Amino acid sequence: MKNLLLYLCKNIFIVVLLFLVGFIALILPAGSESVTVSATQIGTQAGQEEMEKEVRKKKNKTIAVTISAAGDCTLGVDSRYYNNFNSYYRREGAGYFLKKVRKIFGKDDITLVNFEGTLTNSTHRANKTYTFKGPAEYTKILKKGSVEVVNLANNHSMDFGTSAFEDTKRALRKDGIGYCHYGTIAYKKVKGVKAAFLGFNQLSGVSHRQIKDTIKKAKKKKAKIIIVSFHWGIERDYYPDGIQKNLGKYAIDQGADLVIGHHPHVLQGIEKYKGRYIVYSLGNFCFGGNVNPSDKDTMIFQQTFYLKNGKLLKKKEVRVIPCSLSSVSHTNNYQPVPLSGGEKDRLIKKMNRLSKGMHITIKSGGKVK
Repeated sequence: MKNLLLYLCKNIFIVVLLFLVGFIALILPAGSESVTVSATQIGTQAGQEEMEKEVRKKKNKTIAVTISAAGDCTLGVDSRYYNNFNSYYRREGAGYFLKKVRKIFGKDDITLVNFEGTLTNSTHRANKTYTFKGPAEYTKILKKGSVEVVNLANNHSMDFGTSAFEDTKRALRKDGIGYCHYGTIAYKKVKGVKAAFLGFNQLSGVSHRQIKDTIKKAKKKKAKIIIVSFHWGIERDYYPDGIQKNLGKYAIDQGADLVIGHHPHVLQGIEKYKGRYIVYSLGNFCFGGNVNPSDKDTMIFQQTFYLKNGKLLKKKEVRVIPCSLSSVSHTNNYQPVPLSGGEKDRLIKKMNRLSKGMHITIKSGGKVK
């Protein structure tokens, strides 16, 4: 009887054990999957939180965008008078012309110049005293010099007619150089910040309405920094006239963050207006239009804009970099160079004199206050 009871207990135990094993086998996968899903969910949630944290950090981070501006660049000649610039190009190559300022332009985020002339093979010369042109390959001078944007709204962009103007734009596009001209706005995006460059030629006419509408257009395209170039003023006059002052201030009233001027071929003062700057004239820079200008003073105007949460801050850093349009004093070798020592000090004093009453002071190192 005892043996029978033992046999029965043993078999019952085996049956119970098998039942438990089967039951566990049934419930474990569901339980394991549930645990796995929970872990995945927790991991995903943690990852999302980390990503959101990084996005918040980026939004709260202050972004600095540095823009340099220089004056008239005529890359070519009027062959009726001379061919010097072209001779330098054949002898020295494209990298020669902006070699001595390339380090400055290369360190900023965007460099803007006034491109005064055409890039064309056209022979349909306008009936005027000076007409400038160079071949399309001269865009390499800008490219190698780290110039990203040019203003075409000036009195020499049509020197060889509409077709030559189209040739110029085509050559610039091919080398990835932006250009502005009235309703054509150049947009450049750096560090996630969109900057808009606008250009107007006051000599051929520009209205308040055109300025207002074009700035409004840039704002609609969500430009965070708006730079307006004006071709204006009187040649070889060191002080801005009433028209320059009116247009410059109006542009700022409409939302421009910086106004850059050119045409006088000499430097004019800098004015601070409502916390923003109007640079009335940057003078000549890499200027193939004159073999030996009597006034070789020029400069690079440089401003660092700060943005946070997609908004422009009041904080800014502004400096002028005194230069000569030639790296030799006895002639124009078409190679602008930063000044140093006594010559640098002289030009800063000159700019302070030209800016008298314009609410700015340029310190000895070039910093603008």
